[in-house]
Amino acid sequence: MTDCLNYALANIACIVFFGIIIFTLERGVDKQVSTILLIRIMQLLVGYFASDAIWVLFECGVFKSGKTTMYIVTIIPYICLLITAWLWFIYCETIQGNTKILVPPRAVLGVIPFLIAIIILIIGIFTDYLFAIDETGYLHYGFLYAVLLSIPFGYMLLSSTKSFYRAFTSNRYYDHGLFVAMGLFPITPLICGVLQSYFLTTPIMCYGATAAVMLLYITAMETRVSTDSLTKINNRQEMQRYLTLKMKSKTPKMDLYLMILDVDHFKGINDKYGHIEGDRALITVAEALKTSCTDSKSRAFLSRYGGDEFIVILESEDEQQIQKTAELIRSNITRLNEESGAAFKLEVSIGYAKYDYENPVTIPQLIAKADEKLYEMKKKRR
Repeated sequence: MTDCLNYALANIACIVFFGIIIFTLERGVDKQVSTILLIRIMQLLVGYFASDAIWVLFECGVFKSGKTTMYIVTIIPYICLLITAWLWFIYCETIQGNTKILVPPRAVLGVIPFLIAIIILIIGIFTDYLFAIDETGYLHYGFLYAVLLSIPFGYMLLSSTKSFYRAFTSNRYYDHGLFVAMGLFPITPLICGVLQSYFLTTPIMCYGATAAVMLLYITAMETRVSTDSLTKINNRQEMQRYLTLKMKSKTPKMDLYLMILDVDHFKGINDKYGHIEGDRALITVAEALKTSCTDSKSRAFLSRYGGDEFIVILESEDEQQIQKTAELIRSNITRLNEESGAAFKLEVSIGYAKYDYENPVTIPQLIAKADEKLYEMKKKRR
């Protein structure tokens, strides 16, 4: 009896913890789809913990129940877990840029396993293939139970695999930490879920799920702090932190370059078309940087330095590749601006400098060297 009460109290403690985070997120101004999905996931986990706490009290005989009541009490935690896993899958796809997951036909494909689980639950009402509850109220699992559990775990494993793949194949540094956290997120609940099946009245699952969400929440907050709010790439502070690390540790057979670019006649865009269009121009430049440096063979770190200035930190085997990347950036900016239907011409000037590990300089000095090249380019173009 004591074990059951401790199990229920552990779930209540997790509910309080999640309640604080949900309250904090709900009060925030960030209403992006990904943030809303994260809030909904936490709310469903609160529902799971609450229903799981009630389930253990029935399972241990604290509350007496018939077959119907026991069936309902058993499937409610599963339904919360199923919807959580489905929303988690959508959340991961959204964070990784797959917004098409929210519209047909991909939305339909994503929901098919969810619908299969619902059908199995309905079958379980009329047969013993899912659960069999004896006269004493003791629960026996049928062969469909394994299929039922595989669906939410399948959603989580697929999301985890894709997140790890993106974390270690994407050139976008600013997403790496978040992708790793997303990949790790399902692992703890999966391990704890297996252990929970052997130790039914030990509160393993709730602690595992809470630890996973805590890791994700902290990483997401760190990513938000280090990201420029307008362009969604790294901010100046994160650039300085990253560049400091790269200056201390040379990658074998790779040279380190700092590229700086600013928007030509940006003040004129703001004055003539307004600051909203000016912001739109900066977003276009950031998108061009993402596209260019994802396609580029150079390993790149993207950041907004301030105002209309951007800094890209690259590692490359030769300077020619840096020049090609610069041309690709200019080309993509022109293309994306034309596709957006902007009324103004959007061009940038780019300068770069190579970091000499044998004769190290400070970050401001390296930026100044790149700045010199940038203004040389401006003079030539004029």
